[in-house]
Amino acid sequence: MQSDRRRLLGLPLLTLLTACGGGDYWDEFRPRSATPADLQNRSFVFTGFRYGAVFHPSWSGTTATLGFGAASASVAPATLPFTLDTAAGRSQGTATLAGDGLTLVVSQPAAAHPFARDEVLSFTVTADVDDGRIRLVNTVTGEEQTSAP
Repeated sequence: MQSDRRRLLGLPLLTLLTACGGGDYWDEFRPRSATPADLQNRSFVFTGFRYGAVFHPSWSGTTATLGFGAASASVAPATLPFTLDTAAGRSQGTATLAGDGLTLVVSQPAAAHPFARDEVLSFTVTADVDDGRIRLVNTVTGEEQTSAP
């Protein structure tokens, strides 16, 4: 009888743990150096916690998508075209990946975005060993964000 009670009490706990940690979304980020192949022809959505604040403090409640085109080389340093999208518009420019540094130079800022033409955004970037997410750390503000899976 007591064994049955323990099983019944343990079932909700097991269900809660499975619901909260059963998917890839809750996996720990295990960083490694990002390569051009990790970025090229891919998009990364920033929706968690502070959203796009890694790009600009005013975007702390704004979903932002960072997309890249084809890389100029298979190893860093490499340049890639990039787009940075929000509901308010699209900014674009050129990205440079060199070691763990990612530099975005905004050549065409969207009118509603908080960037100036030729503004430089600097980050450290790592890739997750398991699922292709990236983590950006803004080298000026210290803001850190991981993309959605």
